[in-house]
Amino acid sequence: MSEPVVRHGTPPGDVPEVPVAIVGAGACGLTAALLLKDAGIDAVLLERDAEPSGSTALSSGFVPAPGTQVQRARGVEDSVEQFAADIRAKTKGTAAPHLVQAYAHAIGPAIDALGTRHGIAWELMDGFLYPGHSALRMHAVPERTGAGLMQRLQSAAQAAGVDLLTQAIVRELWVDDAKRITGIGYERPDGHIEHLRRSEE
Repeated sequence: MSEPVVRHGTPPGDVPEVPVAIVGAGACGLTAALLLKDAGIDAVLLERDAEPSGSTALSSGFVPAPGTQVQRARGVEDSVEQFAADIRAKTKGTAAPHLVQAYAHAIGPAIDALGTRHGIAWELMDGFLYPGHSALRMHAVPERTGAGLMQRLQSAAQAAGVDLLTQAIVRELWVDDAKRITGIGYERPDGHIEHLRRSEE
């Protein structure tokens, strides 16, 4: 698939304004939209396919996270620092340090928020340690599948009133002189390009 075209200025005409547009309604996009909603920020999800799926739907759907409520309930001791050290060791120091820290700090609270605020039922995978992990930290929904996780996230997003546009392929990124995104253009099934503009802060 070709990269979006970068255009300068703002999208033309009287187009809808949104605070945040998220490209891709996979597990990451849905989670981001739900947590933004919790913070009082509306987001629009743009999904190229007729039904959101992404690589998560094809995976096991297991999510590693440290310091979660599920771990504590099972008596598992874990920490952000321990998880980050495991990532560095497993990747032999090749993982970008700022990304390691960002993920290690954010994923536990995200798992907890999805559980307490949006009813995602997490279970801790036990029986053996996954390679590279020094604690039991693989979380899964009861279905133990990525498809099951996606279905639960979609149901949570629908219940929270998250806006989702399917069959919307992002073709344009509009930027200002400071290279900040001012809007996007997305292609509909009939080939027509529609636009969204970033709302003013």
